[in-house]
Amino acid sequence: MSQSFDASRSLAALKQDNTIIAVIEMSKAKWRVAALVRGLKRQPLKKLDADAPALLKLLQRWRDEAGRAGHTVKRIAVAYEAAAVVPPSRSMDDNLAARVNRAHT
Repeated sequence: MSQSFDASRSLAALKQDNTIIAVIEMSKAKWRVAALVRGLKRQPLKKLDADAPALLKLLQRWRDEAGRAGHTVKRIAVAYEAAAVVPPSRSMDDNLAARVNRAHT
């Protein structure tokens, strides 16, 4: 008898010491990226144009910063929310940071 796939069960344990946890809020023109990065005293938050290579470069930069702080990153976990239109507001930054904090606990 075959087992059914359960997407709610992780096949790999989350190792927070070597994982960057990033959350991306996406609109057609802009992306907001927040992350938890071990070794950094700040919680990175960056606004980008909608550009996948720029996003990858940003995540790699954060990985390199963690490495310089003594934390080797082996995995990057990303969650995203895509919307057709996202009105700019300060509360969106606060909400994004709160989502990252909840994912970390």
